[in-house]
Amino acid sequence: MDEATKEEVRQRAAGRCEYCRLPEAHVITPFQTEHVIAKQHRGSDTLGNLAYACLRCNLHKGPNLTGIDPKTKKLTKLFNPRRHLWSKHFRWDGAVLVGKTAVGRTTVDVLAMNDPARVALRQELLEQGLLLPEERE
Repeated sequence: MDEATKEEVRQRAAGRCEYCRLPEAHVITPFQTEHVIAKQHRGSDTLGNLAYACLRCNLHKGPNLTGIDPKTKKLTKLFNPRRHLWSKHFRWDGAVLVGKTAVGRTTVDVLAMNDPARVALRQELLEQGLLLPEERE
């Protein structure tokens, strides 16, 4: 994938992880352009299949397309930033991400979005005024 495509994906995401909404400007590890549907599942390099993700979300997501909803214990699709509206599936409770739907709950669980280190980072950014409301929506 060429650099122009990667930059277009970054610009579309406004420099935020499209899963956990962490702003790239406040982390050390570079974000990645990831395949929503992994290449091993015949996903393409087209803009419609690419998302901007922090390293932690990308590594936890891997090639997964589904997970088990922690509430219903049913196999559930993961959040797709190209097809789903973030605010429909997630909400904030301070620095904690809460899944509002089966898709949201499953994604929070599979991507380990609320592990203690991530919550602590988001809390620190909130306290310093570096994680703004528009970055969390």
